[in-house]
Amino acid sequence: MKLGSAHPPRPMNEITTMETRTLMLAKGGHHYIFRYLAGMEDEIVEEIMRLAESRACDLDWLDAATLSFQVAQYAADCHETSIPTGRKN
Repeated sequence: MKLGSAHPPRPMNEITTMETRTLMLAKGGHHYIFRYLAGMEDEIVEEIMRLAESRACDLDWLDAATLSFQVAQYAADCHETSIPTGRKN
């Protein structure tokens, strides 16, 4: 299954300068690996939801909720570390 197929591809120079993030889930002897670019959180969550709806995939809504939470948590953690504190050394 192709992830993000509903969205046009980004220019190569933009892809190489952005941070790639990875989610992993092991379930029923399968390993699901999702890679996405920082800033594409909405698209990866939409794709995970599509997979949970599909009968061809073993992911269920609990898996989708868990993975979506991980996406949101990682985005929040990265956002917090990028906020300047205003302190000078």
